[in-house]
Amino acid sequence: MGVLAAERIKLTSTRSPIWCTALLVVFAVGIAALFSLALNASWNAYQDQLAQGKMTPADAPYAENSVAGLGITGLAQGVPGFGYLMVMILAALAVTSEYRFGTIKTTFLAIPNRTGVLLTKAGVIGVAMALLSAVLTFVGFFIFKAIVTHDAGSHLSLSSGDLRVFYAVPLFILLVVFLAVGVGALIRQSAGALSLLIVWPVILEPMVGAFGKIGREIQVLLPFQNAGLFLGTVDEKSSYWHWGPWGGFVYFAIFSLIVFGVALFVVNKRDA
Repeated sequence: MGVLAAERIKLTSTRSPIWCTALLVVFAVGIAALFSLALNASWNAYQDQLAQGKMTPADAPYAENSVAGLGITGLAQGVPGFGYLMVMILAALAVTSEYRFGTIKTTFLAIPNRTGVLLTKAGVIGVAMALLSAVLTFVGFFIFKAIVTHDAGSHLSLSSGDLRVFYAVPLFILLVVFLAVGVGALIRQSAGALSLLIVWPVILEPMVGAFGKIGREIQVLLPFQNAGLFLGTVDEKSSYWHWGPWGGFVYFAIFSLIVFGVALFVVNKRDA
């Protein structure tokens, strides 16, 4: 219980978690509001094109429930998810900052069970960020519902629409916390860990898909692409996929837990 209390105090009293959490809220709420206005503009343009016979009703840009998590997960390759990047930065800094200031040595002297320390740290941050992301997803949904015009938002529904985004986002956030804590514990330096966690999903994985058929066959085996399959932020109808959304979730979960497991092994073997 002492470890749990210590991690809770670190999460709520140090500056980096507070700033990352504030940016997460700003991105989730702000992008939802901006995208709602952009969607209204697209709907008006669609109506003009429809009147001129240049579009059909099948081209209508309806807002679906999946846009509720836009500020956290992104929507497609061209709209990266700033919110989950903030969560990964927060989780990685929770480890690398302790190595930077040497407090991890004191922690391991007080609590020799290093596995317990890392599990508690990832668990506290993961549960807190998963709950916050769930709340922000619902907030995003109601922002779209309030701003988007009645016709464009007619597919936004909690009773008959696709509800995957409301449970997929918290599960994804929980996993990226374990992944980021694992990367932070392995690299131990903030610059290196944050560079890897940002460049990897935003640049490296999308870049692989640019290498034609071979690139797309490799891309479906990459972890964040599989997370996107679960979240619905990539093309689910592509013939390159070997499994469905839940397969993508299991793939990303196994990858994240392997990285975290390797971090536990290394932290227990080397000096603090």
